[in-house]
Amino acid sequence: MFYLPWLEGRRRVFQILHSAEVDVTDNCNLRCRHCYHFQGKDEFEKQECSLSEWEHRFRSLYQQGVRLILLVGGEPALRIDVLMLAHGIFPFIFVITNGTILIPKAFAHRLFVSLDGDRKVNDRIRGRGVFDRVIANYHGDDRVVVNMVMTRHNYLETEALVGIAREHGFRGVVCNFYTPSMGTDDPLVLDPATRKKVVAELRRVKKLYPADLLLSEAMLDWYAQPDHRGFCYWGDQALHFDVSWKKRRCFSDKADCSNCGCLAGSFGSPLNMLKQPGEMRSLIYEVGDPKGPFTPTWGSFARHCLGRLLLPRR
Repeated sequence: MFYLPWLEGRRRVFQILHSAEVDVTDNCNLRCRHCYHFQGKDEFEKQECSLSEWEHRFRSLYQQGVRLILLVGGEPALRIDVLMLAHGIFPFIFVITNGTILIPKAFAHRLFVSLDGDRKVNDRIRGRGVFDRVIANYHGDDRVVVNMVMTRHNYLETEALVGIAREHGFRGVVCNFYTPSMGTDDPLVLDPATRKKVVAELRRVKKLYPADLLLSEAMLDWYAQPDHRGFCYWGDQALHFDVSWKKRRCFSDKADCSNCGCLAGSFGSPLNMLKQPGEMRSLIYEVGDPKGPFTPTWGSFARHCLGRLLLPRR
């Protein structure tokens, strides 16, 4: 629990960034209505990058001090080979996936699997049959945290989604507020009045299911304020790359930070994790062991902290 705050102390003293977010592919097998990845973008890297190039990139990040990496896309499960490569290099890995492609149990890291409501609501947003495919792939999988994108149309689904997570053995539920692209008049955006209702609904569900809705009070306070320009730890103190390895500020250069709802932004500094140990332990450290029952990922920590924490891996 103290490892990431220790890395944060190192960052403050030596200016060594420890977190990165990377698109591992521009491709996706779905076209969800609210996906930022395909908004306002005309060109995509349809040809996949070679595994040797990914190894060069990942080892370079590790040598620079990165120990926590978030793998996104596109749909990152289209590149299982890249995920497993990262598994052998970084101690902490998170993946945001639509859940329609099964990621092997040998990948013992946290999976944020996207669902936006019950079967009817989710499939209206993500495509017919998607809900059932996700459940078939991941029922009983304790790597999974359900990742919900909240809009004015589905935020009242939160309690039902918590029930679905409990029913299928998932670790819990987190929420992102739909964040529009800059300069767009988007009907999915949460206006101030609706945002207030959404936060109130999250607080209500949190009281009912404190161990299942994995948002702390500090995170809910962050969500209540839409404009995070100039003081977003995730945007300012993590490295961000698209699939062509071009740097950007966050998940998308076009995101409207004046109306932000990013879960990663709500975490804040790793030092804040000491103030919210329950949620942070569930989100970061507790992942199923593919060789046995549910265990924290201290094996992953130990594998890296001795002999690899301070020295670059060659």
